[in-house]
Amino acid sequence: NKWVFGLEATGGYLWLRDSHGDGDFFSSNGNQFFTSTSFKTHYLLTVGSRIGYAFCRWLPYVTGGLAIGDLDFFQQFQAPDFFPEKVGGRTSETNAGWFVGGGLQYSITEHWSARVQYQYVDLGSTSFDHDSAPPTFPSSSKVELREHNASFAIIYGF
Repeated sequence: NKWVFGLEATGGYLWLRDSHGDGDFFSSNGNQFFTSTSFKTHYLLTVGSRIGYAFCRWLPYVTGGLAIGDLDFFQQFQAPDFFPEKVGGRTSETNAGWFVGGGLQYSITEHWSARVQYQYVDLGSTSFDHDSAPPTFPSSSKVELREHNASFAIIYGF
């Protein structure tokens, strides 16, 4: 039987950040608006099964399972012509999602192997309502995290 079944857990510190101030912009009727957005994630943990088929020194496989990471999202909006205060908020939470992928592992020696792997990760979304918005201007913000990860590893097996 050349089928291989396994369980694998990985973790990494990402330091993924994207922030920007969109700056001032004007609508067609001349009203001024300002927006600012920040998104961060710091870590990604995955736990999943691996199913492969071994032949010669090669092991192609598919993998999938649970993904866990943090989502830190901030967004602010201001329209001075309508209301003087900035509207926005922040949310920071740990989300559980899923991942699926595949790879190819090659046995170099009895203990050493190398692999290349691809994973698609979906950590879902997070959102918040802008509590400081005037009652006539209810609003909310939402962000989603989906990643494409490619990796290469040198592995020592005991």
